[in-house]
Amino acid sequence: MSSGFKILEHFIFSEDSNVSALSGAACVGNDLYLVGDDVGYLLKTNQKNNISRATVFEKIPLFEHSEYTTLRMFSKETKPDFEALSCIHFDGQPQLLVMGSGSTENRKKALLYNPVNHQIRILLDAADYHFLEHCLALTGGADLNIEAVCSDQNNLYIFQRGNINRFHGVLVFDLIKIQNGKSLESALKNSFNLTLPELEGAASGISDAYFLVEKNLIIATAAVEQTLNTYDDGTVLGSFILLISPEGETLYKHLIQDTKGQTLAIKVEGITWLESTSDGEVFLLVTDSDGGDSEVFKILLSNSVFANSSS
Repeated sequence: MSSGFKILEHFIFSEDSNVSALSGAACVGNDLYLVGDDVGYLLKTNQKNNISRATVFEKIPLFEHSEYTTLRMFSKETKPDFEALSCIHFDGQPQLLVMGSGSTENRKKALLYNPVNHQIRILLDAADYHFLEHCLALTGGADLNIEAVCSDQNNLYIFQRGNINRFHGVLVFDLIKIQNGKSLESALKNSFNLTLPELEGAASGISDAYFLVEKNLIIATAAVEQTLNTYDDGTVLGSFILLISPEGETLYKHLIQDTKGQTLAIKVEGITWLESTSDGEVFLLVTDSDGGDSEVFKILLSNSVFANSSS
């Protein structure tokens, strides 16, 4: 394991499992939540460390009084396109931020779900998305396509999937100001632009991120998909896992491969931390296969990876 990366478990949810197009993962305590980009609900299990293809998920609706209340998959044209899922501390307790990509008008909404009382409210509305799509520090002039969001105790990081124009913008917001009702524009603290790896000459794009507070590092995934816009799917070449400093410096990158060293042509779209072990940090990755099977990987990043990244 010279790369510091190891696949511990891998399984596939078949199409008939009702688990498809997974785009985000997040944990609250021992509960694991998943979201797909073509549904209007969360999937929940209280067995985060023992998930398998036989896991039965609870479905938690994210909308009331709309077409999305039905627990079914939606068409590409009508889906809310929830591409980012993250646990953030809000009003003194862990809550789930579920964020639409913003690539079309019906995808410009971010919801906050409270697992304690099951309340759901809009955190970011059309006005906030209007600011995001016109912020050149985020998009570099390309169409808006939010794929990742993460948070430490004080800041909220929002990532553009910059594979179209190779501009990988990130905006950093004051989470306390957002909690106090300020708009995204007034809560903006900082911005930076990532330098991401390529594969076979094709640009990668951030697909999810997790802020590991104990290491003060962002652990992110970047997928390589040959597409010309933010709407259409394309050929997937593979995915990277990255360690990024809070200031935006890429400290580690690894192309996800099988045990024989062959690149896995997967589109990893979700990552969440599971646990610390004596060998390193364990994460869960989920994939979006654009209508096919969704895959789940439990992976280990060794202690050496973090030691080298902090040196």
